[in-house]
Amino acid sequence: MLVKGNWGRNEMNSKNLTSIEKYPFIYGVQYYRAPTPEEQFWKKDLQRISECGFNMVKFWAQWRWVHRKPETFFFDDLDELMALADEYKLKVTINLIFDVAPAWIFNAYPDCRMVEASGRAVEPCAAICRQIGGYPGPCYNHSYARSAREEFLKQVVARYAGCRAMSMWDVWNEPESCFLFRQPHESTLLCYCDNCRSRFKEWLRMRYGSLEGLNEVWGRCYNNWDELELPRVRNTFTDMIDWRLFHLDTLGAEARRRISTVKSIDNRHPVYLHPVPNVLYPFNPVTGVDDFQIADGCDCFGGTANGVPAETLQTVAAAQGRVSYNVESHLCAGAASMYSRLLTVQDFADNFLPQIGLGIRGFLHWQYRGESLGAEAPAWGLLDVNGREGASHAGAVDFWKKLRPVAKRIMEAPLEPPAVAVFKSCSNEIFQWCMNGNFDDLHKGITGYTQLLYRKNLRLAYVNDRMLIDGLPASIKLLIMPNCYAMQQPVAEALSEWVLNGGTLICEAHTGGYNLSTGRHSRDLPGLGLAEAFGIRERNAVAVAHLGLSKADIPIDNLPPDLAKAFDAFDLGGEQILPLKTIDDKIIWGWSRYTELEGSDLQPIASLSGSSPCIASKKAGSGSVYYFGTLAGQMWDKGGALADIIDSALKAAGVPPANEIWPGLPEGVRLDPLKTPYGTAVIISNRTDKHIKFQLRLEEPMYSIFTECKLSGQAQLGLNPGQAELLAPDKWDIAK
Repeated sequence: MLVKGNWGRNEMNSKNLTSIEKYPFIYGVQYYRAPTPEEQFWKKDLQRISECGFNMVKFWAQWRWVHRKPETFFFDDLDELMALADEYKLKVTINLIFDVAPAWIFNAYPDCRMVEASGRAVEPCAAICRQIGGYPGPCYNHSYARSAREEFLKQVVARYAGCRAMSMWDVWNEPESCFLFRQPHESTLLCYCDNCRSRFKEWLRMRYGSLEGLNEVWGRCYNNWDELELPRVRNTFTDMIDWRLFHLDTLGAEARRRISTVKSIDNRHPVYLHPVPNVLYPFNPVTGVDDFQIADGCDCFGGTANGVPAETLQTVAAAQGRVSYNVESHLCAGAASMYSRLLTVQDFADNFLPQIGLGIRGFLHWQYRGESLGAEAPAWGLLDVNGREGASHAGAVDFWKKLRPVAKRIMEAPLEPPAVAVFKSCSNEIFQWCMNGNFDDLHKGITGYTQLLYRKNLRLAYVNDRMLIDGLPASIKLLIMPNCYAMQQPVAEALSEWVLNGGTLICEAHTGGYNLSTGRHSRDLPGLGLAEAFGIRERNAVAVAHLGLSKADIPIDNLPPDLAKAFDAFDLGGEQILPLKTIDDKIIWGWSRYTELEGSDLQPIASLSGSSPCIASKKAGSGSVYYFGTLAGQMWDKGGALADIIDSALKAAGVPPANEIWPGLPEGVRLDPLKTPYGTAVIISNRTDKHIKFQLRLEEPMYSIFTECKLSGQAQLGLNPGQAELLAPDKWDIAK
């Protein structure tokens, strides 16, 4: 043993902690991923971390490193680190790492290896971020490997649950099938082993009830379950979608087992896990996880994220009301081929403050001391390569010094309820990959609408199938469904009910074009009964590439000069860009798909050269539908009338524009209020590429935390591109 004595243990205390104690605003660092940093640095580093005022460190407990033989566990390093953390009054998150499996597992059970679609077994190996080997670990459906994982987990939790420094358990670091095959391809999909085949048949029996039910939806004629062929090609759609949903459910069940095992031993400390948010690149539901499902059972929730609105929104949405943390910030990213950039306090503010505005309540830097193994070395550290406290360390420390006085009050600020939601469906995402071999169109659409809404300063959220079926929050007035080609019947029914009862919907061409419940393409679009419910139908649908458009198809002489210039810059011949003319002689850019619309009482919005409308709105029951007969989100940054149409939909939905709530706020400046019992703080950020000066009327005097000045009345503000600032009520006396 490296340490003698108590090393920070105390008796388990069953008294419940208050919410603010159990879920504080965390600010700290990932520190130990065995075997680095080496022991010679531990004491000095943890002392420095404590002196910086940081309140959290994360240590990895790796299956291969700890569970070296079936009956042998190595804890010397973690014992010493836990003792040092206690000595320096640091709280600890232990991250359980299972995808570095012990060698003895593979020797004892060769059949536990994952198997690619090509039939090749995935041999354990060392990887860029799993330098000790054993990656990616055994198949999640191998029963003995599952038992061995559980034994390792129990040993770690039992050993450290009673430590004074112990704070939280992170039971899964960035769950996915295997990052070596993160980019989905039919030949490298996982896992096709006999264990998965057996479990998949059970899953299908539960889903379809009988072999006859499966045959009907898949379009097969199996005589018995043993004839089942595992899906290996993506363009048969339904079987491949089921196959990937099965693996999402497998990972979800694994997460719930881990969470349950920890709680059976330690009912005091919060348990969570942290995905990289599924925003389709780099993480996606074909090779990754369903963020919403995998959060089930967590006490709080975490993510690996940087200051990209979509990543933060996905993390907070999947948390579904739980406290959300960014437990792996990658601002110090780098490699042997490209050292990390030097960061200032403003860099940290520009990245972290907008995340706080959307609901993140703490950050762990990846990591304190830079790597020294492999291609990730010598980057990723707050410290300089030589271990000194350079510019990035100073920036991270200064950021926390400024934020720390208000951190507790930030924790007391509830999330503002969303007025607008963007729909994300794992089933539709998998379908898009099956159809196109990539996620490009869907990714661009979701990202486009997200960026546009974010810049419009709207309170927005992501919602999925289950949330729509269960009932959207009453605060959501406008729902946007980008490129939602594939849909299940219960989702369509819930959507129809929501609109007819007063909701406002924006959807795009061929909504519900593929019925996931029947495994058939819809013959009437929008599909799954939505054409009848909304009184809108598509006709003359065609790919834009077949239209043979040229610049002569749009009379640009009547367009405003900026739009005429933009249009003239596009080479439209044989491409997928679709120029549509609105009824007030503006241009809205479409993409890829084109269909005309018909229906009684349609309100035309835009069309192609005087044809029937391609974009129109219509009352449906007590609600409204804005139907785009093209894909428009991809073109959000090309100018044109998309923003105007969204404004019209917002008005129909009864959502007031941001400048009515905050007079003087220019478009492109994001403002997120943090409403606490002690006054409202605000986070503002410039989301444009230009310096913006503006006036903002303040109801009470405010203190600008990072520029360190007082503001009141009609305050004069200026923000550089990307700059963020936190204004706190002056009565909080932060200046002292």
